Amino acid sequence: MTAVVRQSHAAETARSFGENPTPKIRPRGWWVLACGDMLDESSIEQRDITRNALLRETRLAGIVLPENIWVWDEDGVAQLVISTVPSLERAQILAERLKKKGLTIRIKRETF
Repeated sequence: MTAVVRQSHAAETARSFGENPTPKIRPRGWWVLACGDMLDESSIEQRDITRNALLRETRLAGIVLPENIWVWDEDGVAQLVISTVPSLERAQILAERLKKKGLTIRIKRETF
């Protein structure tokens, strides 16, 4: 649901980045992701435990998000979107600050 909502606002976001999007090209920013443990996708209970553990870690680091957007990689690692920023440089700056708070951070190109 979140991706659909975000996609509906993609043109407005692109204009704010100084772009003039076409319907075939969607603007993409950079996700700054907090990474947690591996999870068993077949177990809802284990998935909830993994997500809650990552939420605790982020809150202990002083981060409380208005919405939790979860992303899993091909290896099954729980990842929480901390922020979406318009440039790789800004993503790297934010990632370094978050790493200093003890979080495992990954930067990835935003996808819809």
